[in-house]
Amino acid sequence: MIRRTIRVEKEVGTDIIPYLVQSACHYDCALRIESEEKNINMKSIMGMTILHFGKGCSFDLIADGMDEQRAVHELAGCFE
Repeated sequence: MIRRTIRVEKEVGTDIIPYLVQSACHYDCALRIESEEKNINMKSIMGMTILHFGKGCSFDLIADGMDEQRAVHELAGCFE
């Protein structure tokens, strides 16, 4: 399992949510975002829509499975 704290360095709109979910589904691992007492499955479009990724906010990206290192590295690039 890998846990990485991500600090959002650029403004991310809600239009990126479908891309993130679609990308997350390509990895052979469980992917979650933990933020402000929320624990969201990144492969769930419904779960992801409740998050706000404003510039300067932070969250933990958690991956567990075969592709965990690649998934965390590539998905973190969407925010940093």
